[in-house]
Amino acid sequence: MNVIYHFQPTAPYSLHDMRVNRIERTGENLRFCFETGYVELKGENRQVSGDLLIERVSMAFSDVYFLSENGAYGTFQGQRMELESFLDRYRDISFEILDEAYGYHTVTYRGYLSLPDREPLMEVMLSLYYTGNIVYEVQE
Repeated sequence: MNVIYHFQPTAPYSLHDMRVNRIERTGENLRFCFETGYVELKGENRQVSGDLLIERVSMAFSDVYFLSENGAYGTFQGQRMELESFLDRYRDISFEILDEAYGYHTVTYRGYLSLPDREPLMEVMLSLYYTGNIVYEVQE
């Protein structure tokens, strides 16, 4: 028997090509502050202003992976950093999300990180484990 699976996104908004200019930690929650919001996935696919709140993020099971400069292909040596260390160290960032993936209590964002003291962009992946909700804080 063959079972065919087609992914059907249930997220109401897409973060693809959207720029995060700040990640705020409030208790166990993370707020991603977007420069221009995100894109609604129904109707006209309009862009809306807003931020994203992820509730009850586990710092013990969340990591940031620094991949290659400018997303280069081939061999590279990366770095894995605890999310809490990343948030403490990199407060002034610009993170353009290219891909987003959602699993059971997990979310992964991959994209390009721009830092004020570093010229080339760095491809990074944020891997988050959470037990709360993902809340799209849409500004109407």
